[in-house]
Amino acid sequence: MGYILKTGANWAKPIADFTLTIERPKDQLVSFCWKGKGEVKKVLQNDKVVQFQVQEKDFLPQQDLDVLYVP
Repeated sequence: MGYILKTGANWAKPIADFTLTIERPKDQLVSFCWKGKGEVKKVLQNDKVVQFQVQEKDFLPQQDLDVLYVP
């Protein structure tokens, strides 16, 4: 799954408070590459889902985001 973040570098200014949350079913794996400054943290895990989150201040996208879900 892809998400376009870097539309030709047309951002007028950085995103002041950027939060990326990725959720997956507990029985799947998820893979994504993150080159930002923020640390990827596991923020939720229960019997159904797992959530990972990255937060950054003044985020300026340098590339698009690709996420791979593996059943």
